[in-house]
Amino acid sequence: MKKDHTPEYMKQLSGKVLEINFKTQSLKMSFLATKDICHSNGTIIQGGFTTVMMDSCMAFLIMELTDFIYTPMSIDINVSFLAAGHPGALECRSKIVKLGKSIGFAKAELHQDGNLIATASSSLKLVKLEGVQKDFLKDNIAKEAKIIKP
Repeated sequence: MKKDHTPEYMKQLSGKVLEINFKTQSLKMSFLATKDICHSNGTIIQGGFTTVMMDSCMAFLIMELTDFIYTPMSIDINVSFLAAGHPGALECRSKIVKLGKSIGFAKAELHQDGNLIATASSSLKLVKLEGVQKDFLKDNIAKEAKIIKP
């Protein structure tokens, strides 16, 4: 049995890749927010966790599109919080704006109950890292993902 290389933060957020679309260069993920990551008596998701969800969705997309040759490192991430998120299921979709040789640009939207609660855009440095577990997505959080090839 293969070792689960899923990062602990992704386990805490119950992150799952639902769809990887190589045609549209997009990725869809689901998350589950618990009261443990909320403030205001456990009713509103803390903004850092909202950001992590979108940042991860953008990063995993770039990792997939580059066949895990590159790991994206955030240069900047701009987040707009449009509505409060609450404990429960969330869905995030990321999309590539532009993918160059050393810098990528991506955007993401986070939805809950059909409502857009936050958006993000990010500039990402593409870094070659030795020893990156190439299949951690496929073998763990993306094992049931729908794959759409070009």
